[in-house]
Amino acid sequence: MSDQRRGADRLPREYLKIGSALVLGAAMAMLDATVVAVATRTLAEKFGSTLSAVAWVSTAYLLTLSVVVPLSGWAMGRFGGRRVWLTAVGAFLAGSLLCGLAWSVPSLVAFRVVQALGGGLIQPVGQALLGRTVGPRHMARVMAVMSVPMALLPVLGPAVGGLLLAELGWRWIFFVNLPIGLLAIVLVRRWVPAVEGMAGRGSSGGAARLDVRGFALIAPGLASLVYGCSAAGDHGGFGAPAAWLPMAGGVALLVAFVFYSLRTKVAPLLDLRLFANRAFSVAMLNALLLGATLFGAMFLLPLYYQQAHGFSALRAGLVLAPQGVGTALSTFVAGRLTNRVGPRVLVMAGTAGATAATVPFALVGASTTALSLAAPLFLRGLGLGLVMAPLITAGYSTLRRESIAQATTTFNILNRVGGSIGTAVLAVTLVRGFGDGAPTAAKVASAYGTTFWWALGCTAVTLVAAAFLPGARAMRAALAQAAPATPSGAEDRESAAAAA
Repeated sequence: MSDQRRGADRLPREYLKIGSALVLGAAMAMLDATVVAVATRTLAEKFGSTLSAVAWVSTAYLLTLSVVVPLSGWAMGRFGGRRVWLTAVGAFLAGSLLCGLAWSVPSLVAFRVVQALGGGLIQPVGQALLGRTVGPRHMARVMAVMSVPMALLPVLGPAVGGLLLAELGWRWIFFVNLPIGLLAIVLVRRWVPAVEGMAGRGSSGGAARLDVRGFALIAPGLASLVYGCSAAGDHGGFGAPAAWLPMAGGVALLVAFVFYSLRTKVAPLLDLRLFANRAFSVAMLNALLLGATLFGAMFLLPLYYQQAHGFSALRAGLVLAPQGVGTALSTFVAGRLTNRVGPRVLVMAGTAGATAATVPFALVGASTTALSLAAPLFLRGLGLGLVMAPLITAGYSTLRRESIAQATTTFNILNRVGGSIGTAVLAVTLVRGFGDGAPTAAKVASAYGTTFWWALGCTAVTLVAAAFLPGARAMRAALAQAAPATPSGAEDRESAAAAA
Protein backbone atom coordinates (compact mmCIF):
# COMPACT_ATOMS: atom_id res chain seq x y z
CA MET A 1 0.00 0.00 0.00
CA SER A 2 1.41 3.38 -1.01
CA ASP A 3 2.06 6.13 1.50
CA GLN A 4 -0.65 8.20 -0.22
CA ARG A 5 -3.23 5.40 0.12
CA ARG A 6 -2.19 4.73 3.72
CA GLY A 7 -2.59 8.40 4.57
CA ALA A 8 -6.04 8.52 2.99
CA ASP A 9 -7.19 5.53 5.03
CA ARG A 10 -5.79 6.79 8.33
CA LEU A 11 -8.53 7.74 10.76
CA PRO A 12 -8.05 11.35 11.93
CA ARG A 13 -7.96 11.81 15.67
CA GLU A 14 -10.65 14.49 15.44
CA TYR A 15 -13.12 11.91 14.13
CA LEU A 16 -12.49 9.62 17.08
CA LYS A 17 -13.17 12.51 19.43
CA ILE A 18 -16.40 13.36 17.61
CA GLY A 19 -17.54 9.74 17.70
CA SER A 20 -16.67 9.36 21.37
CA ALA A 21 -18.62 12.48 22.33
CA LEU A 22 -21.72 11.49 20.36
CA VAL A 23 -21.71 7.88 21.53
CA LEU A 24 -22.00 9.02 25.15
CA GLY A 25 -25.49 10.33 24.47
CA ALA A 26 -26.61 7.20 22.62
CA ALA A 27 -25.08 4.98 25.30
CA MET A 28 -26.88 6.93 28.03
CA ALA A 29 -30.27 6.42 26.37
CA MET A 30 -29.62 2.73 25.71
CA LEU A 31 -28.39 2.10 29.26
CA ASP A 32 -31.49 3.82 30.62
CA ALA A 33 -33.82 1.55 28.63
CA THR A 34 -31.99 -1.59 29.80
CA VAL A 35 -31.87 -0.54 33.45
CA VAL A 36 -35.54 0.49 33.57
CA ALA A 37 -36.58 -2.90 32.14
CA VAL A 38 -34.77 -4.61 35.03
CA ALA A 39 -36.54 -2.41 37.60
CA THR A 40 -40.15 -3.16 36.58
CA ARG A 41 -40.92 -5.48 39.50
CA THR A 42 -39.18 -3.19 42.01
CA LEU A 43 -41.17 -0.17 40.81
CA ALA A 44 -44.42 -2.11 41.21
CA GLU A 45 -43.51 -2.96 44.79
CA LYS A 46 -42.38 0.57 45.72
CA PHE A 47 -45.53 2.22 44.35
CA GLY A 48 -47.88 -0.56 45.44
CA SER A 49 -49.03 -0.99 41.86
CA THR A 50 -49.56 -3.85 39.39
CA LEU A 51 -46.99 -5.01 36.84
CA SER A 52 -49.39 -4.17 33.99
CA ALA A 53 -49.63 -0.56 35.20
CA VAL A 54 -45.88 -0.21 35.64
CA ALA A 55 -45.37 -1.69 32.16
CA TRP A 56 -46.61 1.67 30.83
CA VAL A 57 -43.36 3.19 32.09
CA SER A 58 -41.70 1.44 29.15
CA THR A 59 -44.67 1.44 26.76
CA ALA A 60 -45.20 5.21 27.00
CA TYR A 61 -41.50 5.73 26.30
CA LEU A 62 -41.58 3.53 23.18
CA LEU A 63 -44.74 5.14 21.81
CA THR A 64 -43.29 8.62 22.29
CA LEU A 65 -40.12 7.56 20.49
CA SER A 66 -42.25 6.50 17.52
CA VAL A 67 -43.76 9.98 17.37
CA VAL A 68 -40.51 11.91 17.83
CA VAL A 69 -38.08 10.06 15.52
CA PRO A 70 -39.78 11.20 12.26
CA LEU A 71 -39.17 14.81 13.30
CA SER A 72 -35.39 14.44 13.50
CA GLY A 73 -34.65 15.16 9.83
CA TRP A 74 -36.79 18.30 9.76
CA ALA A 75 -35.44 19.51 13.12
CA MET A 76 -31.83 19.20 11.94
CA GLY A 77 -32.59 21.21 8.82
CA ARG A 78 -34.50 23.84 10.75
CA PHE A 79 -32.27 24.37 13.78
CA GLY A 80 -28.93 22.69 12.98
CA GLY A 81 -27.81 19.22 13.96
CA ARG A 82 -25.63 20.06 16.94
CA ARG A 83 -28.21 22.40 18.47
CA VAL A 84 -30.94 19.74 18.15
CA TRP A 85 -28.68 17.08 19.68
CA LEU A 86 -27.79 19.29 22.66
CA THR A 87 -31.46 20.18 23.19
CA ALA A 88 -32.44 16.50 22.97
CA VAL A 89 -29.89 15.50 25.61
CA GLY A 90 -31.04 18.39 27.79
CA ALA A 91 -34.67 17.21 27.54
CA PHE A 92 -33.61 13.65 28.32
CA LEU A 93 -31.74 14.82 31.42
CA ALA A 94 -34.69 16.93 32.57
CA GLY A 95 -36.94 13.90 32.15
CA SER A 96 -34.45 11.72 34.05
CA LEU A 97 -34.38 14.15 36.96
CA LEU A 98 -38.18 14.31 37.06
CA CYS A 99 -38.45 10.50 36.86
CA GLY A 100 -36.14 10.20 39.84
CA LEU A 101 -38.42 12.58 41.78
CA ALA A 102 -41.68 10.84 40.74
CA TRP A 103 -44.23 10.17 43.50
CA SER A 104 -46.60 7.78 41.69
CA VAL A 105 -46.86 5.54 38.64
CA PRO A 106 -48.87 8.12 36.62
CA SER A 107 -46.28 10.82 37.37
CA LEU A 108 -43.46 8.44 36.41
CA VAL A 109 -45.19 7.59 33.11
CA ALA A 110 -45.66 11.30 32.34
CA PHE A 111 -42.00 12.06 33.07
CA ARG A 112 -40.91 9.12 30.90
CA VAL A 113 -42.71 10.86 28.03
CA VAL A 114 -40.56 13.93 28.68
CA GLN A 115 -37.49 11.68 28.62
CA ALA A 116 -38.55 10.14 25.31
CA LEU A 117 -39.05 13.55 23.69
CA GLY A 118 -35.28 13.93 23.92
CA GLY A 119 -34.34 10.25 23.71
CA GLY A 120 -36.06 9.83 20.35
CA LEU A 121 -33.77 12.42 18.76
CA ILE A 122 -30.43 11.51 20.35
CA GLN A 123 -29.53 8.52 18.17
CA PRO A 124 -30.74 9.64 14.70
CA VAL A 125 -29.39 13.17 15.11
CA GLY A 126 -26.07 11.90 16.48
CA GLN A 127 -25.77 9.43 13.62
CA ALA A 128 -26.50 12.15 11.06
CA LEU A 129 -23.99 14.52 12.67
CA LEU A 130 -21.38 11.80 12.47
CA GLY A 131 -22.14 11.08 8.81
CA ARG A 132 -22.09 14.73 7.86
CA THR A 133 -18.85 15.42 9.70
CA VAL A 134 -16.66 12.41 8.92
CA GLY A 135 -18.07 11.52 5.49
CA PRO A 136 -18.57 8.05 3.96
CA ARG A 137 -14.86 7.22 3.64
CA HIS A 138 -14.33 7.05 7.41
CA MET A 139 -17.89 6.23 8.44
CA ALA A 140 -17.37 2.49 8.89
CA ARG A 141 -14.30 2.83 11.12
CA VAL A 142 -15.83 5.53 13.32
CA MET A 143 -19.05 3.50 13.60
CA ALA A 144 -16.97 0.50 14.64
CA VAL A 145 -15.45 2.47 17.49
CA MET A 146 -18.88 3.71 18.56
CA SER A 147 -20.36 0.20 18.38
CA VAL A 148 -18.11 -1.25 21.07
CA PRO A 149 -19.84 0.35 24.08
CA MET A 150 -23.23 -0.17 22.43
CA ALA A 151 -22.47 -3.90 22.14
CA LEU A 152 -21.50 -4.15 25.79
CA LEU A 153 -24.44 -2.17 27.20
CA PRO A 154 -26.99 -5.02 26.98
CA VAL A 155 -24.57 -6.96 29.18
CA LEU A 156 -23.73 -4.10 31.56
CA GLY A 157 -27.30 -2.79 31.81
CA PRO A 158 -28.76 -5.54 34.03
CA ALA A 159 -25.64 -5.52 36.19
CA VAL A 160 -25.74 -1.73 36.63
CA GLY A 161 -29.48 -1.84 37.28
CA GLY A 162 -29.15 -4.59 39.86
CA LEU A 163 -26.39 -2.74 41.71
CA LEU A 164 -28.26 0.58 41.70
CA LEU A 165 -31.47 -1.02 42.97
CA ALA A 166 -29.63 -2.95 45.69
CA GLU A 167 -27.30 -0.20 46.92
CA LEU A 168 -28.87 3.19 46.16
CA GLY A 169 -32.57 2.64 45.46
CA TRP A 170 -34.81 2.87 42.40
CA ARG A 171 -34.50 6.66 41.98
CA TRP A 172 -30.85 6.26 41.00
CA ILE A 173 -31.70 4.26 37.89
CA PHE A 174 -32.71 7.69 36.53
CA PHE A 175 -30.27 9.94 38.41
CA VAL A 176 -27.33 7.97 36.97
CA ASN A 177 -28.07 9.57 33.58
CA LEU A 178 -27.22 13.07 34.86
CA PRO A 179 -23.40 12.88 35.03
CA ILE A 180 -23.21 10.93 31.74
CA GLY A 181 -25.41 13.41 29.90
CA LEU A 182 -23.67 16.48 31.30
CA LEU A 183 -20.28 15.10 30.23
CA ALA A 184 -21.67 14.38 26.76
CA ILE A 185 -22.93 17.97 26.44
CA VAL A 186 -19.54 19.39 27.43
CA LEU A 187 -17.65 17.17 24.96
CA VAL A 188 -20.03 17.78 22.06
CA ARG A 189 -19.86 21.55 22.53
CA ARG A 190 -16.06 21.30 22.50
CA TRP A 191 -15.39 18.69 19.81
CA VAL A 192 -18.34 18.46 17.41
CA PRO A 193 -18.56 21.18 14.73
CA ALA A 194 -21.88 22.84 14.03
CA VAL A 195 -23.04 21.93 10.52
CA GLU A 196 -25.83 23.17 8.31
CA GLY A 197 -27.30 21.85 5.10
CA MET A 198 -28.85 18.90 6.93
CA ALA A 199 -32.34 19.43 5.60
CA GLY A 200 -33.87 17.17 3.02
CA ARG A 201 -35.57 17.78 -0.33
CA GLY A 202 -37.16 21.15 -0.66
CA SER A 203 -34.61 23.00 1.43
CA SER A 204 -33.20 25.69 -0.80
CA GLY A 205 -30.70 27.35 1.37
CA GLY A 206 -33.18 27.87 4.17
CA ALA A 207 -35.00 25.54 6.46
CA ALA A 208 -38.17 23.91 5.17
CA ARG A 209 -41.46 24.29 7.02
CA LEU A 210 -42.67 21.38 9.08
CA ASP A 211 -44.73 19.00 6.96
CA VAL A 212 -47.73 19.01 9.31
CA ARG A 213 -49.90 16.76 7.14
CA GLY A 214 -47.14 14.20 6.78
CA PHE A 215 -46.50 14.28 10.51
CA ALA A 216 -50.22 13.82 11.21
CA LEU A 217 -50.06 10.59 9.17
CA ILE A 218 -46.72 9.03 10.08
CA ALA A 219 -46.62 9.80 13.84
CA PRO A 220 -49.89 8.10 14.81
CA GLY A 221 -49.24 5.45 12.17
CA LEU A 222 -45.95 4.40 13.74
CA ALA A 223 -47.31 4.67 17.28
CA SER A 224 -50.33 2.49 16.41
CA LEU A 225 -48.16 -0.11 14.68
CA VAL A 226 -45.71 -0.30 17.60
CA TYR A 227 -48.53 -0.46 20.14
CA GLY A 228 -50.30 -3.21 18.18
CA CYS A 229 -47.11 -5.28 18.06
CA SER A 230 -46.66 -4.86 21.81
CA ALA A 231 -50.29 -5.81 22.44
CA ALA A 232 -49.90 -8.94 20.33
CA GLY A 233 -47.27 -10.23 22.73
CA ASP A 234 -49.36 -9.35 25.76
CA HIS A 235 -52.60 -10.88 24.41
CA GLY A 236 -51.11 -14.08 22.97
CA GLY A 237 -51.47 -13.41 19.26
CA PHE A 238 -52.03 -11.03 16.37
CA GLY A 239 -55.68 -12.09 16.15
CA ALA A 240 -56.62 -10.28 19.36
CA PRO A 241 -58.60 -7.08 18.64
CA ALA A 242 -56.23 -5.15 20.92
CA ALA A 243 -53.43 -6.11 18.52
CA TRP A 244 -54.79 -6.20 14.99
CA LEU A 245 -56.98 -3.10 15.21
CA PRO A 246 -54.14 -0.66 16.05
CA MET A 247 -51.80 -2.51 13.66
CA ALA A 248 -54.31 -2.23 10.80
CA GLY A 249 -54.90 1.43 11.57
CA GLY A 250 -51.17 2.06 11.72
CA VAL A 251 -50.50 0.36 8.39
CA ALA A 252 -53.34 2.32 6.75
CA LEU A 253 -51.91 5.62 8.00
CA LEU A 254 -48.39 4.70 6.85
CA VAL A 255 -49.64 3.74 3.38
CA ALA A 256 -51.46 7.06 3.20
CA PHE A 257 -48.23 8.80 4.24
CA VAL A 258 -46.32 7.11 1.39
CA PHE A 259 -48.84 8.27 -1.24
CA TYR A 260 -48.97 11.75 0.24
CA SER A 261 -45.17 12.13 0.42
CA LEU A 262 -44.66 11.08 -3.19
CA ARG A 263 -47.27 13.55 -4.47
CA THR A 264 -46.87 16.60 -2.24
CA LYS A 265 -45.17 19.69 -3.62
CA VAL A 266 -43.86 20.80 -0.22
CA ALA A 267 -40.77 19.36 1.45
CA PRO A 268 -41.99 16.05 2.94
CA LEU A 269 -41.13 14.90 6.43
CA LEU A 270 -39.31 11.92 4.88
CA ASP A 271 -37.85 12.03 1.38
CA LEU A 272 -39.06 8.68 0.03
CA ARG A 273 -37.44 9.41 -3.32
CA LEU A 274 -34.17 8.35 -1.72
CA PHE A 275 -35.40 4.79 -2.25
CA ALA A 276 -34.76 5.26 -5.97
CA ASN A 277 -31.10 4.85 -4.97
CA ARG A 278 -30.51 1.09 -5.11
CA ALA A 279 -27.74 0.98 -2.48
CA PHE A 280 -29.86 3.01 -0.08
CA SER A 281 -33.06 0.99 -0.57
CA VAL A 282 -31.24 -2.34 -0.09
CA ALA A 283 -29.51 -1.01 3.04
CA MET A 284 -32.88 0.14 4.44
CA LEU A 285 -34.42 -3.28 3.79
CA ASN A 286 -31.53 -4.82 5.69
CA ALA A 287 -32.03 -2.27 8.49
CA LEU A 288 -35.66 -3.39 8.85
CA LEU A 289 -34.70 -7.08 8.99
CA LEU A 290 -31.72 -6.43 11.25
CA GLY A 291 -34.00 -4.63 13.70
CA ALA A 292 -36.21 -7.70 13.89
CA THR A 293 -33.18 -9.93 14.45
CA LEU A 294 -31.42 -7.77 17.04
CA PHE A 295 -34.36 -6.57 19.13
CA GLY A 296 -36.10 -9.93 18.94
CA ALA A 297 -33.04 -11.68 20.31
CA MET A 298 -32.51 -9.01 22.98
CA PHE A 299 -36.04 -9.79 24.19
CA LEU A 300 -35.70 -13.58 24.00
CA LEU A 301 -32.21 -14.39 25.30
CA PRO A 302 -32.46 -12.87 28.82
CA LEU A 303 -35.91 -14.42 29.28
CA TYR A 304 -34.57 -17.84 28.34
CA TYR A 305 -31.85 -17.76 30.97
CA GLN A 306 -34.25 -16.47 33.62
CA GLN A 307 -37.06 -18.96 32.95
CA ALA A 308 -35.22 -22.05 31.76
CA HIS A 309 -32.26 -21.78 34.17
CA GLY A 310 -33.76 -19.74 37.02
CA PHE A 311 -31.18 -16.94 36.76
CA SER A 312 -31.77 -13.49 38.18
CA ALA A 313 -31.83 -10.52 35.79
CA LEU A 314 -28.32 -9.63 36.95
CA ARG A 315 -26.93 -13.11 36.34
CA ALA A 316 -28.75 -13.42 33.00
CA GLY A 317 -27.08 -10.21 31.85
CA LEU A 318 -23.66 -11.47 32.90
CA VAL A 319 -24.20 -14.80 31.12
CA LEU A 320 -24.78 -12.85 27.90
CA ALA A 321 -21.29 -11.31 28.18
CA PRO A 322 -19.75 -13.61 25.50
CA GLN A 323 -22.08 -12.15 22.87
CA GLY A 324 -21.16 -8.58 23.82
CA VAL A 325 -17.45 -9.39 23.78
CA GLY A 326 -17.74 -11.07 20.39
CA THR A 327 -19.59 -8.09 18.95
CA ALA A 328 -17.06 -5.63 20.33
CA LEU A 329 -14.15 -7.55 18.80
CA SER A 330 -15.62 -7.99 15.33
CA THR A 331 -16.71 -4.37 14.98
CA PHE A 332 -13.04 -3.38 14.70
CA VAL A 333 -12.58 -5.87 11.88
CA ALA A 334 -15.70 -4.60 10.13
CA GLY A 335 -14.60 -0.99 10.42
CA ARG A 336 -11.22 -1.67 8.86
CA LEU A 337 -12.45 -3.93 6.06
CA THR A 338 -15.69 -2.27 4.89
CA ASN A 339 -14.07 0.09 2.39
CA ARG A 340 -11.71 -2.64 1.18
CA VAL A 341 -13.94 -5.69 0.67
CA GLY A 342 -17.35 -4.02 0.47
CA PRO A 343 -20.43 -4.27 2.72
CA ARG A 344 -21.88 -7.32 0.94
CA VAL A 345 -19.16 -9.77 1.98
CA LEU A 346 -19.06 -8.61 5.59
CA VAL A 347 -22.82 -8.46 6.14
CA MET A 348 -23.36 -11.86 4.50
CA ALA A 349 -20.52 -13.43 6.49
CA GLY A 350 -21.75 -11.89 9.72
CA THR A 351 -25.36 -12.87 9.13
CA ALA A 352 -24.40 -16.43 8.16
CA GLY A 353 -22.27 -16.73 11.30
CA ALA A 354 -25.06 -15.38 13.52
CA THR A 355 -27.54 -17.77 11.89
CA ALA A 356 -25.31 -20.80 12.45
CA ALA A 357 -24.64 -19.78 16.05
CA THR A 358 -28.39 -19.59 16.73
CA VAL A 359 -28.90 -23.29 15.86
CA PRO A 360 -27.75 -24.58 19.30
CA PHE A 361 -30.41 -22.39 20.95
CA ALA A 362 -33.09 -23.87 18.70
CA LEU A 363 -31.99 -27.35 19.88
CA VAL A 364 -32.10 -26.61 23.62
CA GLY A 365 -33.57 -29.20 25.94
CA ALA A 366 -34.33 -29.57 29.62
CA SER A 367 -30.74 -30.69 30.30
CA THR A 368 -28.99 -27.92 28.29
CA THR A 369 -26.53 -25.99 30.46
CA ALA A 370 -25.73 -22.30 30.28
CA LEU A 371 -22.04 -23.12 29.91
CA SER A 372 -22.65 -25.15 26.75
CA LEU A 373 -24.21 -22.07 25.12
CA ALA A 374 -21.34 -19.70 25.91
CA ALA A 375 -19.40 -20.49 22.72
CA PRO A 376 -22.47 -20.09 20.44
CA LEU A 377 -23.18 -16.75 22.13
CA PHE A 378 -19.64 -15.57 21.44
CA LEU A 379 -19.86 -16.67 17.79
CA ARG A 380 -23.24 -15.01 17.43
CA GLY A 381 -21.71 -11.80 18.74
CA LEU A 382 -18.86 -12.07 16.25
CA GLY A 383 -21.37 -12.37 13.44
CA LEU A 384 -23.54 -9.46 14.54
CA GLY A 385 -20.50 -7.23 14.95
CA LEU A 386 -19.72 -7.56 11.24
CA VAL A 387 -23.11 -6.19 10.21
CA MET A 388 -23.99 -2.76 11.59
CA ALA A 389 -21.09 -0.52 10.47
CA PRO A 390 -20.95 -1.90 6.89
CA LEU A 391 -24.73 -1.62 6.61
CA ILE A 392 -24.83 2.06 7.61
CA THR A 393 -21.87 2.82 5.36
CA ALA A 394 -23.61 1.15 2.41
CA GLY A 395 -26.72 3.25 2.98
CA TYR A 396 -24.80 6.53 3.09
CA SER A 397 -22.06 5.86 0.52
CA THR A 398 -23.96 7.01 -2.59
CA LEU A 399 -25.96 9.85 -1.03
CA ARG A 400 -25.30 13.56 -1.12
CA ARG A 401 -24.33 15.03 2.23
CA GLU A 402 -27.51 17.06 2.48
CA SER A 403 -29.52 13.82 2.29
CA ILE A 404 -27.82 12.17 5.26
CA ALA A 405 -30.25 13.60 7.84
CA GLN A 406 -33.23 12.16 5.94
CA ALA A 407 -31.41 8.85 5.47
CA THR A 408 -30.64 8.57 9.19
CA THR A 409 -34.25 9.26 10.13
CA THR A 410 -35.45 6.58 7.71
CA PHE A 411 -32.87 4.08 8.99
CA ASN A 412 -33.92 4.55 12.61
CA ILE A 413 -37.64 4.33 11.81
CA LEU A 414 -37.26 1.08 9.87
CA ASN A 415 -34.89 -0.38 12.45
CA ARG A 416 -37.40 0.30 15.26
CA VAL A 417 -40.38 -0.96 13.27
CA GLY A 418 -38.47 -4.13 12.44
CA GLY A 419 -37.60 -4.52 16.12
CA SER A 420 -41.24 -4.15 17.17
CA ILE A 421 -42.43 -6.71 14.63
CA GLY A 422 -39.64 -9.18 15.42
CA THR A 423 -40.19 -8.93 19.16
CA ALA A 424 -43.95 -9.37 18.74
CA VAL A 425 -43.55 -12.48 16.57
CA LEU A 426 -41.19 -14.10 19.06
CA ALA A 427 -43.36 -13.13 22.04
CA VAL A 428 -46.47 -14.63 20.44
CA THR A 429 -44.61 -17.81 19.50
CA LEU A 430 -43.25 -18.16 23.02
CA VAL A 431 -46.64 -17.66 24.70
CA ARG A 432 -48.26 -20.24 22.44
CA GLY A 433 -45.40 -22.65 23.11
CA PHE A 434 -46.13 -22.60 26.83
CA GLY A 435 -49.78 -23.43 26.28
CA ASP A 436 -51.92 -24.33 29.29
CA GLY A 437 -50.89 -26.13 32.43
CA ALA A 438 -47.84 -25.97 34.66
CA PRO A 439 -44.62 -24.84 32.92
CA THR A 440 -42.46 -27.95 33.39
CA ALA A 441 -38.75 -27.90 32.50
CA ALA A 442 -39.44 -29.90 29.32
CA LYS A 443 -42.27 -27.57 28.27
CA VAL A 444 -40.17 -24.45 28.89
CA ALA A 445 -37.26 -25.88 26.87
CA SER A 446 -39.58 -26.88 24.03
CA ALA A 447 -41.26 -23.45 23.94
CA TYR A 448 -37.95 -21.63 23.77
CA GLY A 449 -36.52 -24.06 21.24
CA THR A 450 -39.45 -23.45 18.89
CA THR A 451 -39.17 -19.70 19.35
CA PHE A 452 -35.44 -19.77 18.63
CA TRP A 453 -36.21 -21.53 15.34
CA TRP A 454 -38.31 -18.51 14.42
CA ALA A 455 -35.44 -16.23 15.41
CA LEU A 456 -33.10 -18.30 13.25
CA GLY A 457 -35.48 -18.01 10.30
CA CYS A 458 -35.62 -14.24 10.68
CA THR A 459 -31.83 -14.07 10.64
CA ALA A 460 -31.69 -16.28 7.55
CA VAL A 461 -34.05 -13.93 5.67
CA THR A 462 -31.61 -11.12 6.44
CA LEU A 463 -28.91 -13.19 4.71
CA VAL A 464 -30.92 -13.13 1.47
CA ALA A 465 -31.36 -9.36 1.60
CA ALA A 466 -27.64 -8.87 2.33
CA ALA A 467 -26.76 -10.49 -1.02
CA PHE A 468 -27.96 -7.33 -2.80
CA LEU A 469 -25.69 -4.91 -0.91
CA PRO A 470 -22.84 -3.19 -2.81
CA GLY A 471 -19.66 -5.18 -3.39
CA ALA A 472 -16.06 -4.04 -3.18
CA ARG A 473 -15.95 -2.45 -6.65
CA ALA A 474 -19.16 -0.49 -6.17
CA MET A 475 -18.01 0.65 -2.72
CA ARG A 476 -14.67 1.91 -4.03
CA ALA A 477 -16.41 3.79 -6.84
CA ALA A 478 -18.83 5.44 -4.39
CA LEU A 479 -16.05 6.47 -2.04
CA ALA A 480 -13.99 7.88 -4.91
CA GLN A 481 -16.88 10.18 -5.81
CA ALA A 482 -17.57 11.21 -2.21
CA ALA A 483 -16.30 14.64 -1.23
CA PRO A 484 -13.64 14.40 1.47
CA ALA A 485 -14.71 15.49 4.93
CA THR A 486 -12.76 17.96 7.00
CA PRO A 487 -12.47 17.58 10.75
CA SER A 488 -13.13 21.24 11.30
CA GLY A 489 -16.36 21.12 9.31
CA ALA A 490 -15.70 24.71 8.26
CA GLU A 491 -17.53 24.38 4.96
CA ASP A 492 -20.65 23.22 6.77
CA ARG A 493 -20.60 25.54 9.77
CA GLU A 494 -23.94 26.96 10.72
CA SER A 495 -24.81 30.44 9.64
CA ALA A 496 -24.49 33.31 12.07
CA ALA A 497 -28.26 33.68 12.18
CA ALA A 498 -28.74 30.03 13.25
CA ALA A 499 -26.02 30.30 15.86
CA ALA A 500 -27.39 33.50 17.36
